[in-house]
Amino acid sequence: MGKLPEQMNKETTIIGFVREINDHPKSYRVGIADGDQIYDVKLNEEGKNLQYEVGNKVEATGFLSKTKDGVRQITVTGYEVYEMSEDDPEEFGYGLE
Repeated sequence: MGKLPEQMNKETTIIGFVREINDHPKSYRVGIADGDQIYDVKLNEEGKNLQYEVGNKVEATGFLSKTKDGVRQITVTGYEVYEMSEDDPEEFGYGLE
């Protein structure tokens, strides 16, 4: 899913699983895993709310960007949590890593 740079200046929707990002001992961040891409979530109000959705599948709308280090980010403007079925292990993120 190569969704940059043409989608950086308009609102875009991605679907994926909310994951913890533990690359710094003093910060707790989350990202959205969308296929083989992970988007760091910027911690605006909606981004902070996503911290409570780790492990859940979400449809997030927001603005995509890329840092100078090549890290993909999303500034979330809204999101919806998917209802997940216990019968579908992929919905719980099994086999995604």
